[in-house]
Amino acid sequence: MKRIIYFVLAILVCSVYMGCSENEIELYDQTPRINFYGSIHIRTLVDTDYVKKDDPYAIDSFTVMIQGDLLKENRDFCVKTTLNPDYQNPVDVILESKYTYTELDTVCQVYYYKINRPKVEAGRDVYGCFLEFDLSNPLHQFDKGLVEKNQIPLNVRWELKPSTWSDWSGYRYGSYSDEKYMFIMDVCGCVYKDLKNEDYDKVKQAYKEYIEAGNPPILGESGDEIVYE
Repeated sequence: MKRIIYFVLAILVCSVYMGCSENEIELYDQTPRINFYGSIHIRTLVDTDYVKKDDPYAIDSFTVMIQGDLLKENRDFCVKTTLNPDYQNPVDVILESKYTYTELDTVCQVYYYKINRPKVEAGRDVYGCFLEFDLSNPLHQFDKGLVEKNQIPLNVRWELKPSTWSDWSGYRYGSYSDEKYMFIMDVCGCVYKDLKNEDYDKVKQAYKEYIEAGNPPILGESGDEIVYE
């Protein structure tokens, strides 16, 4: 009886060993694959992103992760944008024609691209799209990794209001609105913290001339025309 028990146990041990060996082959003996790191990427643009009139693009980055073993040599991959139905407005993104994974001693690497700053307007909706591996691109040298990591939602929004702007500290410029602040930055070429005392008269006169030139009034977030006190 004991011999039978030992024989059965030996078969079970061999089965477990064979199963582990097969799993090891499935896990590691694969073609190189790549995934996006994270579940969503949110990019919040601030006033310093919008004050640069000569460059409408903001720099952003994404991170990718190798699936399986470390790479033994550099390998290229391609990324594209696709529409995300969760957002009303798409994002204008400039990507490289290809990226190269070069950090062979680690499983993650960061890459950079550009976002065309969305137009600041009242009643804004958040802008968004997907960043997705372009598997059909002949320059792409990775097979598809995890299905849920083949794309990542990109969420782009803006938060321009300076933390130091309040009704009492910025009383000369009046109550805050994004439209009012954009006009100030356009006229003075700087952000709120760098404004000088004499800039107030410059802004007030510039808005007066703007209206006298027949331009439509600039409306704040409440729908009323902006006012400089």
